[in-house]
Amino acid sequence: MELDEFKTHWNTIHDKEFQQQKISPEKLKQIIMNATETLGEMHSKSIYWRKIGKFTIQFFISVLAAVVLIELIKGIYLHSLTGFMATIVYLIIMVLYCIVTIWVYKKQEKIFTMYNGDSIKVTLKQTITGFKRFYLMFNVIYLFLYPAFYYAVIKLFITYWYPSIQTIFITCALATAISLICGHWYYKVKFFKKLKSLEENLENLEC
Repeated sequence: MELDEFKTHWNTIHDKEFQQQKISPEKLKQIIMNATETLGEMHSKSIYWRKIGKFTIQFFISVLAAVVLIELIKGIYLHSLTGFMATIVYLIIMVLYCIVTIWVYKKQEKIFTMYNGDSIKVTLKQTITGFKRFYLMFNVIYLFLYPAFYYAVIKLFITYWYPSIQTIFITCALATAISLICGHWYYKVKFFKKLKSLEENLENLEC
């Protein structure tokens, strides 16, 4: 449901909601407007990053296709496909990363479009709970996916570097930690503050 439809939907249940709440209609209207604006902004950001992510992943997959072709030609020319098979394994990891990332973007966007309930309180509870579960799932998934992805990138694209396997593992661990920290910082700035606003709206409704 888009933002305008969301506003219309909540306007239609305003009177019903007011009868169930011990707050003034002005206060209820203020809560509705604030929650609508906050959810709309979170939804817009989710759509934006889904589109950016989709474009980036499409470009990345095109690059991977070119790499497969180059490695296949090289393997045929050298009469050895051993390196090509290793390349396929790394590509599978990268494609899996792309598929999961697209799914994550869609999952996040869906959280802020669950406006089908007949209660503002229920809608806020579902959104807040859904986002917290999503964020936990997000970190767990990428805690395991990032290391595999960075390992594949190093082995496939940084061919001029010949580190020990221990060095590669340490590099992947550091890259994973940096990625998770940066991701947490972004969500803290762009989403957690707005989530706190939704929680305050919910507290006002439950008073």
